[in-house]
Amino acid sequence: MEERLIGFDTTSANSNLEMVDFLESHLKGLGMDVLVDTGPDGSKANLLATLGPADVGGLMLAGHMDVVPVAGQAWRTDPFRLTVADGRMYGRGTADMKSFIVQAMAAADAMRGRKLKLPLHLAFTYDEEVGCHGARHLMNSLKEADHVMPKCAVIGEPTNFKVFRLHKGFTSARVVVTGVEGHSSKPALGANAIYQAALVIQKLMEVEEERKGHRSMEDLFEIPYTTLSAGMIEGGTAVNIIPNRCEVKFEYRTMPGEDSAYVLNQVKGYVTEVLLPEFRKQNENVNIEVEEMGRGEPMTTPAGAEIEVLALELTGGSSSSAAPYYTEGAIYNEAGIPTVICGPGEIDQAHRPNEFITGEQMQKGLPLLGRLIERVCLP
Repeated sequence: MEERLIGFDTTSANSNLEMVDFLESHLKGLGMDVLVDTGPDGSKANLLATLGPADVGGLMLAGHMDVVPVAGQAWRTDPFRLTVADGRMYGRGTADMKSFIVQAMAAADAMRGRKLKLPLHLAFTYDEEVGCHGARHLMNSLKEADHVMPKCAVIGEPTNFKVFRLHKGFTSARVVVTGVEGHSSKPALGANAIYQAALVIQKLMEVEEERKGHRSMEDLFEIPYTTLSAGMIEGGTAVNIIPNRCEVKFEYRTMPGEDSAYVLNQVKGYVTEVLLPEFRKQNENVNIEVEEMGRGEPMTTPAGAEIEVLALELTGGSSSSAAPYYTEGAIYNEAGIPTVICGPGEIDQAHRPNEFITGEQMQKGLPLLGRLIERVCLP
């Protein structure tokens, strides 16, 4: 099964329908009711498989089918062919997170013939790596259909079976500077868009430094403050032409309890009140636009939630903490589903060349999921 799933190139830019068709056939063979939730353009789909009664909430084991690109990475093996060596399984998605999908299906198979009091759901989504679009579409589809929502959820991201109940939110944005071109020998005749973009980046650095003074939840978060990152910049056409356009894309990760619009408002205020008025003294035709591209709220499953307590008991953990990355858990929280993140593999292996999961992690996952299902779903 692992070999088949790794063999599907479900890089987020590609369709995942071939993998969905394979999973649908397999899960129907296990006696599960399968819902294929097709995305807006028809090239991708989510899959929700249910075992047990449909009129009550149950346990949802959740994972994403898409993977990040391999282009430009130094792979020693074919990333879309499972390679086993030295107790490790190599391939894109072994850690993040097709191995959990394999374990979840095996756990469902072990429940065949047993009368479940509460249902077991397997939720496999598209486009998690590029904004969690699939999970949001799935939750909206279930709501529109008046589907009974799961009672609780476990997302099997690679945590080495540590339990996370929190993570930061994210916002992505861009700043587009429109200047005036001219010959570089006479800069006063133009308006340099790249210079203004550089001032925006400086402002981002200042805001991040200010956020460092608002630390919170230091016992839960590895980096306990809102972080910023300028990730892309594009502008100019030649070294001897004053650039008439420059675009900066940035993102920030907001701590739970903070205003998710705070950073963006700081940038907008600086542009509107300081930067643009000064820029227009050079030329009245210039402009600076700030646009939000995407946003996700923090995940905030409460301490002491039933699924957190149970996950800690089954994994032997003493306390839960916060994931250092964004997940679909925030979207499931918004839908009213208490969610924790706990799965096989190490996050440090994700998104890297020669991604792998150990055989030990694979063997540990199945009995853990079996006990979890029994505690939640069986009488």
